[in-house]
Amino acid sequence: MTGVSPAERRRISLTAIGEFLLVILFVVSLPVLFIWTLWLFWAVLATALVLGLLVRGVALLLMGSELRGHTLATLILTFCLLTISVAFPIYYLIYKVEADPPLLPNVVLTNGEKTVVFQGMIHVGMESFYKSVVYDLESALQSGYRLYYEGIRPSPGEGDDWYSANGAGGGDLADHFRALADACGVTFQVDYFSLMEKSARRNPDRHVVADVTTLEMKQEYQRLIETDPEFDERMRRRGKLPEPRPSNLVDRLLDWHAKANEPQRELIGVLCRGFIAIALDEDNIRDRDLDKVVLDFRNRKLVERLLADPARKIHITYGAAHLPGVVALLRERDPDWKILSVKWVRGLATPENWEGTLDVPLMPVEKASP
Repeated sequence: MTGVSPAERRRISLTAIGEFLLVILFVVSLPVLFIWTLWLFWAVLATALVLGLLVRGVALLLMGSELRGHTLATLILTFCLLTISVAFPIYYLIYKVEADPPLLPNVVLTNGEKTVVFQGMIHVGMESFYKSVVYDLESALQSGYRLYYEGIRPSPGEGDDWYSANGAGGGDLADHFRALADACGVTFQVDYFSLMEKSARRNPDRHVVADVTTLEMKQEYQRLIETDPEFDERMRRRGKLPEPRPSNLVDRLLDWHAKANEPQRELIGVLCRGFIAIALDEDNIRDRDLDKVVLDFRNRKLVERLLADPARKIHITYGAAHLPGVVALLRERDPDWKILSVKWVRGLATPENWEGTLDVPLMPVEKASP
């Protein structure tokens, strides 16, 4: 580069590095357009053509004829940038699940007389997480713990009707979570807790569904309407939920999953796991309309049951969002409650599927007759 200034050399080097990175990101991003659906590729291409020509026209107006001959380069650059922009959310969700995964707490508490283990749960998650939880439950049984499970109990009639309309989105939650687990490529928690059914039949007093009924939730809802002006105003703003409930993002994702081919299902799994990871982060900060019923009321009932139970050792599997409220209520009753240990468990990740070769025939080789 004889005669080229240092500043020009730096510019050329940075340009080459930028072009290299652009090509790499484009090559990585392009398959997303084809996997999603072919029309997305053509939509991005058409949008790039329009935007590229618009950018080119504005540049010519502002900078004059010296830019002539670069129209094709502008169109290619615009297409590359749009492709990367479309694929970026997908790769962000992959990063979110793999590098910044949802972590669920396993907390041991005691006040010197009673010991409580609280295992935070997630409705759908990785198989290894549920296996570890079931293993811990079996170990707790062997150590003399009474097991508490989350699970809103049905009340046929007005309780179930209210819960279906207000809490379950107008459908069966178990069916919804199974469909969600299938779309995400993970596991529904109830499918693994069935492993405890034999133990529960043998020792029913050691296995407790420590939750409220749908009728109790409806009654608490009505009590709050009458006694809590802020809650009453919030419910008035919320209004009556439409019937049937309009589809949301998860519903559309499940509908797409039912019609998708195998590559699309893998892409849907990425989206689904990423959305769950983000939702779990938001669970710690958002204030939902029915939290005073779904969280606060159930927390109070759980703590009342815990303190009234004569068992000195109790192991709880409950939604992780309940933990802060439960600890606060325990300490309101007795300031001596303290946390002995905290262990964090990864609840969600990309399913691992390892494939290899085995140098052993699956069937014995028949010897030829002499």
